[in-house]
Amino acid sequence: MAVNKAIRCLLFTFNLLFFIAGIIILGLSTHIQSNRADYQITDELLPAITLLIFVGAVTLVFGFLGCCGAIKESRCLLALFFTDLLCMFLMLLAVGGLGVVARSPAAREQVKVNIEKMIPLSAQPKDVQESFQEVERTLKCCGFFDGHLDWGNSSTVVPNSCNCTDTSRNCTFLDGLSDVLIGTAFSFSIFMILGMGFSSILICQISYKVLRQNE
Repeated sequence: MAVNKAIRCLLFTFNLLFFIAGIIILGLSTHIQSNRADYQITDELLPAITLLIFVGAVTLVFGFLGCCGAIKESRCLLALFFTDLLCMFLMLLAVGGLGVVARSPAAREQVKVNIEKMIPLSAQPKDVQESFQEVERTLKCCGFFDGHLDWGNSSTVVPNSCNCTDTSRNCTFLDGLSDVLIGTAFSFSIFMILGMGFSSILICQISYKVLRQNE
């Protein structure tokens, strides 16, 4: 059985996109870290930027290994690529788990203790209010814990960004963040599974080809 060229091309394309995504993530995150003053990056946000740099670098390396393994039909590189994808897949499961945990009452109480000093939001500086309003528009949420009440008791202090029309769920920031974490983990997990599947098939075909040649 010869190595399936279609599988090899699919795996190469998959890893090329992976490689390009790694370059983009690494480049943008490094640029933001180098110009943190221009992007108003605080010390609290620096660990997140550093994590993005790490993710970008790892993604770049994974993509390169996968491309080389597909082109050279190297079982060693493909096995390394499979192992790396498996580790990343487990990390994504952890991220998805965090999204689920974020919905629990215990997690809400813990977060509430840490950021309750920001309530009411209408009492915060204007730049903080504008930043959170942008978050509300992006996530289509309203407030941290108690919806519009987090802005204050008066309806006059509630901004237009605090406008959630979905009555089937709680439209708070924590719910929006939870949805983003779960959705991101689920989406990337599909790509991880495809990559592991393609690499496994290719490894098996290469192994069979080597065995036939040694007969």
